[in-house]
Amino acid sequence: MKHFAAALCALALSAAAVGCSNDPTVESGGTTTNGANITFIQLGREGRPGVKELFLPYADHDAFNRTTPSTDTATLAPLITTFMTSAPANRSAAVAAYVSSLLSSDALVANLGSTATRASYLGYETNAGIQSDCTGLAPTNFGGRALDDDVVNAMLGLAFGTYATTANPTVSGGAAPAGSPAPDDGAEQNGSNGTPNLTNQEVSCSTKGFTPGAFPYLAPPV
Repeated sequence: MKHFAAALCALALSAAAVGCSNDPTVESGGTTTNGANITFIQLGREGRPGVKELFLPYADHDAFNRTTPSTDTATLAPLITTFMTSAPANRSAAVAAYVSSLLSSDALVANLGSTATRASYLGYETNAGIQSDCTGLAPTNFGGRALDDDVVNAMLGLAFGTYATTANPTVSGGAAPAGSPAPDDGAEQNGSNGTPNLTNQEVSCSTKGFTPGAFPYLAPPV
């Protein structure tokens, strides 16, 4: 099956230059330097939204920003596991292992062989097992990320809800690249049984609307 993985490793700046350019010649302080003598330093990266912000301690953000997705199994996965098995999540080892495996490496994945007509956050990895579209549309197995995907609620649902367990009502019967969700651990904090609801950021869909076919596809600012 064809699939595409892309990590948006951006914000690479020269240690000595004042800016970046497609031109390998950079001028800094009145001195012109060619590309062969420039050292670029990665200062940030962005793959799946919310991974760093939710699962990683703030003290680890800078080090994570300077790594690449190829190292995530060794560096990111243990941090996600620690978050999942500690307070306030307090999930089972099996749920923690599923979430850790699902989110490492930190890269958006799309199945270019899918016949779906729109993207769906974590749709490829879970075989359309995450309900993320804030308008209520059913998930697809294409993957990637749609403009109206509520990616924050999806992440909260993995950490504090049923999305990582067999209690997930969206789980399909087909095999998924990320494997099968874990047995329900009964530790959800989704507002049931007197628990706080940590699975919803309580932000509704944008009323801005989209403009299909016209970049940047979003309506003008208010």
